Amino acid sequence: MTEDVADSATLAFIYDREATAQTGSVNERIAKCRDYAARMKWDVAGQWIDRGDAALTDRRPHWRGMVAAMEAQGQGRRLVCLVADWGRISHIGAASARLRQLVSDAGGVCVTVDGENDSGKGAGRGRLGSPPPPYGRASDDASKRLRRRGQVMAPGVTLVPRES
Repeated sequence: MTEDVADSATLAFIYDREATAQTGSVNERIAKCRDYAARMKWDVAGQWIDRGDAALTDRRPHWRGMVAAMEAQGQGRRLVCLVADWGRISHIGAASARLRQLVSDAGGVCVTVDGENDSGKGAGRGRLGSPPPPYGRASDDASKRLRRRGQVMAPGVTLVPRES
């Protein structure tokens, strides 16, 4: 671990999301984040959890609240959005990029408990240098490529040959 990552000048904002009513998994992930922050000697600003339908869309009220808190509290400190894994932000690449861009615009970086980050240092998703693609375009392009390579069997079902 480098000195610039592990220090008390870092303020961690823990985030998670859960679409179901279950609380066990989200509590375990939050505990992992708190343990990681403690090992890194980071101060924890709080935790934000989007639940239900809000966890599945780009309109994440708690994500946006977390970003607002970063903007308000980050004077002179390194800001980190800490998640258990990248899927806690989004499983859809373009949506993840848009949400992570909000954190970057607030002066922060996203970090997982495995040490991955999007700051361009070490392992991770890579720095968000250019604006993310408009919503839907990347998935539309992927769908078009699949349809060109495969055979449509039924609405919503395309048989794609296996590549060796």
